[in-house]
Amino acid sequence: MSRRAADHTALVLSGGGARGAYQVGVLKYIARRRPEANFPIFTGVSAGAINATFLAGNQGSLEVGVEALAELWSSLSTSRVFRTDLPSLAINAIRVLLNLGSGGSALAPRVRGLVNTEPLHGFLEELIDSDAIASNIEAGRLRALAVSATSYGSGRTVAFVQAEADIQTWERVRRLAVHSRVTVDHVMASAAIPLFFPACSIGGRYFGDGSLRQSHPLAPAIHLGADRILAISSRWRPPVVEPSEQHQSYPPAAQLIGLLLNSIFLDNLDVDAERLRRINYLLSRVPQSRRWLLTEKEVKLLVLRPSSDIGRVAAKYERHMPASLRYLIRGLGTRRISSSDLVSYLLFESEYLTHLIKLGERDAERNWLKIRRFLDGADDGEGASPA
Repeated sequence: MSRRAADHTALVLSGGGARGAYQVGVLKYIARRRPEANFPIFTGVSAGAINATFLAGNQGSLEVGVEALAELWSSLSTSRVFRTDLPSLAINAIRVLLNLGSGGSALAPRVRGLVNTEPLHGFLEELIDSDAIASNIEAGRLRALAVSATSYGSGRTVAFVQAEADIQTWERVRRLAVHSRVTVDHVMASAAIPLFFPACSIGGRYFGDGSLRQSHPLAPAIHLGADRILAISSRWRPPVVEPSEQHQSYPPAAQLIGLLLNSIFLDNLDVDAERLRRINYLLSRVPQSRRWLLTEKEVKLLVLRPSSDIGRVAAKYERHMPASLRYLIRGLGTRRISSSDLVSYLLFESEYLTHLIKLGERDAERNWLKIRRFLDGADDGEGASPA
């Protein structure tokens, strides 16, 4: 990547639980074709925060960092993310039922999440090197890293920013940024899927998944000075078809929860990308001689996404889930739907994750010409739209 194009290019990684493996596949192909590529700005949320923080601490080439990350994802199992033994799952389920039937009694057991994520904390301690992130910033290899989490106290999205000294924080409606040394606790908070994973305490305040109320997922990168953004989503965009006249049965709980998780993790990136394209279009209509009057700037954007429905992929690999978890998930009706978005977020098993990595590689290969031109600064990314 040319120095001019790299100086202010940001990599934005969205959330999605186990779907985060897809991002690694896309980056794996890019790194193989461009091992010298450099992203001085990283932002991530939820699973994307894990990937972004690891790469921000990578002190080798992009290829070396991504290969190591891909190897970690490929060898992952559900038991390294949360406890899947039957007693642990059963105890949490009983606690939930006791709380529902307690009428708010102070004697009811506290429920911090449906699963115990202590294994994930241990896994991330092996993955994240805060000292290496600081070293990369000091050496000029990294300009900024931002990891977003949701404050359960204020309801605002907080971006924890570790960056060069000249980077300023910001505050907007429902969101703000604070300078912080990004640690395992920040990443754990960003990846704490609501209800499923327990909230994490940072500075005496509790935080959960950063996607929960993040209406502007591209904003942190822009605030950090990016003028070009490569964003990787794990949302498949289905073809536009006419509504089917076929009779549909009542949707099971698994389908409704999957839609809810999609709205939390994936929808906002598409909405924000549309907003940015509209701003770029309006700016393009302003003569160059008068642009100095504007506070906004053009930010080139390229969004990469899966070519296949990841929910359908997950449904084929559901049998690889631990038996206890699979039993509970099927109780929500996953066997009654062909595309299981709920399973796609929770299926941390190597066979499925390896499939997603390979899918990401194939999609990056199909879009390589577009990616290459964008990285070289020879292309404006996705076209601006007035609509």
